[in-house]
Amino acid sequence: MEEPVKKKQRIENSEDAKNALAEIEQLQSSLLARCLCHMPESSLRKPFTNITVEAADGSIRSAVLSEWHIDQTLEFLSALQLLFDLAVKQNMRGVMCRRVVDVCDALARNEHGIIDQIIDLSYTSNKFVSFAASRVLASFFIVTRDNVETGWLERLTQSLVATHSPSQMLFTLDVMKRVVEHKDCSIHPLEDADASVPPAGCNTFVISDPESFDSTAIKAMCVKALESKWIILVSKFDTILSAYTPQHESVVITFLHLWETVISVKANLSVIDTKLFYSQLDNLVAVLLNTSLPGVIWRHLLGLFNEVLCYGSTLALQDVLPEEPCSLAHRIVRAVKDGRLLDSLPYRHGSGRFGGGTGEGDRPLLQKMVLLVLKSVAVTVRETRSDSSDSSLGSEAEDLDQDMAVIERGIHEVLRQLDQCVKTLMPFHPEMPLSQWVVQMFHDQDDFLIEGMVCCLDVAVGLFYRGPPQNDLGHMLSPTLTFVQFIHAVSHDPDVLLDLLVSNETCFLLYLLRFLKYIRRNWHEFVACCGRELDDTMTILIRLRLAIDRLVSKALFPYNINPVLRLLEKCESFYEGNVENGNSVSVV
Repeated sequence: MEEPVKKKQRIENSEDAKNALAEIEQLQSSLLARCLCHMPESSLRKPFTNITVEAADGSIRSAVLSEWHIDQTLEFLSALQLLFDLAVKQNMRGVMCRRVVDVCDALARNEHGIIDQIIDLSYTSNKFVSFAASRVLASFFIVTRDNVETGWLERLTQSLVATHSPSQMLFTLDVMKRVVEHKDCSIHPLEDADASVPPAGCNTFVISDPESFDSTAIKAMCVKALESKWIILVSKFDTILSAYTPQHESVVITFLHLWETVISVKANLSVIDTKLFYSQLDNLVAVLLNTSLPGVIWRHLLGLFNEVLCYGSTLALQDVLPEEPCSLAHRIVRAVKDGRLLDSLPYRHGSGRFGGGTGEGDRPLLQKMVLLVLKSVAVTVRETRSDSSDSSLGSEAEDLDQDMAVIERGIHEVLRQLDQCVKTLMPFHPEMPLSQWVVQMFHDQDDFLIEGMVCCLDVAVGLFYRGPPQNDLGHMLSPTLTFVQFIHAVSHDPDVLLDLLVSNETCFLLYLLRFLKYIRRNWHEFVACCGRELDDTMTILIRLRLAIDRLVSKALFPYNINPVLRLLEKCESFYEGNVENGNSVSVV
């Protein structure tokens, strides 16, 4: 049988091919020097034309990238990556080498079909070439964000649903993930300010507004291209996860990472653009129940679920909760209560140890699971309360009481199972309530800690509107016990609380505002629960008020903190009225 023509094609080891490689190396050197002005136009084009291939009929033509030697391909892709990295950084600095701009524009016009050739590298079996090509393609889309052809994105996303090759799927998913997660201010603050500035003598192009570099449009284009294929794509990954094998690890992780990135509030994409991506999640909960997935896949699944239930940053602030996160929360609650989801958590070994037989195990995995359960419970309670918040008639109020009684029983069982799970895996005292160990569980993750505290507080407020229940749920969710434990965790340092208030990395402002309102409404319960720690707890709050006052008096507080100040003053007045026989607390 005659060998296929493709097999007969070969790269010419000619002097021209060697010269082309030398031109690529010269291009790399010039890019490292941050200027292309000294490179002739012909040299910039040679890599595309000087590497040739001999066909079966003896004719000679320019070789496409997939026909180059691997070393030559990697050299060329490396040069393109340097080009795009330099273009992005110079754009952000506001001064660009004009030849860098020209070369990027030529590539955007797809001269020599080079972008199509890079997309064709998705079929390569060489992992190094595939990785480099996907990275270059993502950088190209970001640099030429206003001139990207929709046909390129269509080719990529169509390959996702048409191929059965995990490596080809990984190529496209990685491109999309890199674009969507790109941060326009990605230059590290510690990076040398001159590291990307063109050298003296460079013919520069000055950008009037460097901050105009905005990749939102290309991100939206990528999301739009994925949208039409999303339901089919999720179905494919449901199948892959249901019959998971280790060879699929990279493509599954990249897919889940992409999904999480698309819906992340940090991606700065509109709700309309991403609404479809909040659907199709229920099956993934079922996957956790029905298969034994490794911990690394669990972590990414839990990361995705936690991003959907973005409680502290979004859902806790909304009067009416969207249907999709509520549906996911209900599914998680049912999976814990009735499906024994917590028993499926991988690497459990009892006696406070889990995760591979030695050490303390996979703490980040457990942290994500605990936070997910707390968020799901909080969303469930908040949804029920908001659905009935406008009840004015007596019968509707009775319906609310009945609904909340059912919710309370279910929540009690879910939190009981969570408490049991955590105490099986972590060395917490058997009598320590959830309201206290939640602080210890997240002591090394400020964002998890504060969001978990907000969840517990909102659940308590939502369930205890008629007063604490007769069972142990009141102790389990005590907001005061949580706050006192938190004060211990920060070593009674009011400066830590002030830092959390000023920072936008956590939802501590939301937590403190709601906790102070809780104290104001439940002062006697707060005093009784604090017990001998009342003075120390109030000392921290008083010192915090004084620190805020000092900043406000100098107009240094970054936002209007007056609502918190008024609540702190109110609680302080309650406390002063509670102090007997002049036994007040020093706040110096």
